Amino acid sequence: MIQSSQLDVGTTGIRFPVTPSFRFGSQRTMSTHTCFVSNQTLNDLAARRLFNSYLPEEVFRRYEQEITGIAARLAQAGVSGAALVVRYENFTALND
Repeated sequence: MIQSSQLDVGTTGIRFPVTPSFRFGSQRTMSTHTCFVSNQTLNDLAARRLFNSYLPEEVFRRYEQEITGIAARLAQAGVSGAALVVRYENFTALND
């Protein structure tokens, strides 16, 4: 679980750190990456999962494990950017 002090809740979304701790192929990188999930992505996720909350931080906390897992996989895959962006399309429909 990410500490509240590590979350940067802004008007457009939430920035959070992620440190991948698993092996992806032959790579093993333990550096921390800054990630971002937009409020729109959180709203879409909450609507799809029938979670009644309009507060982005509540939605983030509810699906934190899944969101940080996706972010870690993006980091390990070598996705670049000032902040790795977790998009709605990154979520699978398996748990819906």
